Amino acid sequence: MARSRVCTTLISQICVEPQPTGLRAVYLVETQSEQQAKELSRHFGDFASALKSYQLSKGKLVSYAVQLRGQDSSILDEIESFLKQNFEFVILHRAFDALIYDIVRELCKDSGSTLAPVPKCDICGKPEPFPETTIRFLDKENVSLDTRLYCATCTAESARRSNKEFLRALLQADRSDFRTLQGADLVRYRTSKKHIAFRIKSASAQCAAS
Repeated sequence: MARSRVCTTLISQICVEPQPTGLRAVYLVETQSEQQAKELSRHFGDFASALKSYQLSKGKLVSYAVQLRGQDSSILDEIESFLKQNFEFVILHRAFDALIYDIVRELCKDSGSTLAPVPKCDICGKPEPFPETTIRFLDKENVSLDTRLYCATCTAESARRSNKEFLRALLQADRSDFRTLQGADLVRYRTSKKHIAFRIKSASAQCAAS
């Protein structure tokens, strides 16, 4: 298990932030010019109110992972139809998973395109452009010290009867070593935002090396 990147003695607050969920898909598009790539980027930007997008590759092969903000999946077909009218090679995969990410990676190699870095789940290590849950560590001045990301599967596997137990389960499963926080006295406090927040009342934490 890797050591934590943050000095845990500086952590005063821990916020567990559930993220919006929705149907996911990946679009793979072959572009013929930089201008076409820019037009494609603008097109996905036009749908920002209906979906979140994350660019997976650039160059000849431009690919985007998307996650719907609502329940209307017809927008995926609408985007696919538009792309096929304007580009010769278009693939729609109605999920973001290891299979499609491997395909994007291989097509990038074959076409000389650039694979963009994608955030990874801090438990299982799988690429995760749209994490299910994030944890933020803050100091006494509410300055963010570090953020941890967790996919839907690892979030579900860490589910517990209480929010405090859920937080401890995530930290215990995290690839970094947060054992120094396991003895912390976590006190729940109210916030105006839609997240679960705890203050550390006391802890035997020590500064962990990078």
